[in-house]
Amino acid sequence: MATEEVPYHITAVNDHLKVQLLPELNDSAWDELESLGDTLLTEVKNQQSPSVIIDLTRLDFINSSLVAIVIQVWKLVDEQGGKTAIMNTSEMVEEVLNISGLKKVWFITASEEEAVAHLSQAVKQERIERRRTFSMPILLGIVAVLSAVACFALYISDTLTLDPKIALGATISFSLAGLLLGATALKDRRKNLRILGVVVLISSLVLGGLGLFKLI
Repeated sequence: MATEEVPYHITAVNDHLKVQLLPELNDSAWDELESLGDTLLTEVKNQQSPSVIIDLTRLDFINSSLVAIVIQVWKLVDEQGGKTAIMNTSEMVEEVLNISGLKKVWFITASEEEAVAHLSQAVKQERIERRRTFSMPILLGIVAVLSAVACFALYISDTLTLDPKIALGATISFSLAGLLLGATALKDRRKNLRILGVVVLISSLVLGGLGLFKLI
């Protein structure tokens, strides 16, 4: 989707999102640039693509305010678990990125083909890593919650042969484990796993609270 009313274009390149910044952005006042930046961030956030190409090839130079906008886009993509590649052909822009230390952090190329290839490989590798490490804290947290449920079910069961305090103590112990593991999962970069972490936390709090209430 190309947007003519604002000084940037957003288009789809294969499975990636391309954000092309136009020279007019360098001439914008800070309040106008900040407003445009917020709009751009919203548009990027609403896209489904996990990878973004930030195209600076139309720029002959880049001021510090515009660099800040690019950094915000990069951070937003990173927070969503995506990948970013920068396209640039200007020596002046390259010098600014080099001085600011961003050249060491970002993948920068003059070719759209190289940017697409880099992102495709990075996304592929990320998916492989996600399958390898789904998130051990989440898995263990889910196990802890299910174990707490089982122990509390034993407590309320008419066929319980164990000491009720043992069942309640186990419920509380598994709930505490769920709380710790759920809190750890909240640090994960993947949004869906953070949501699961919240579910584990809430479930552990409820079960632990019930166990403690009954025990007291």
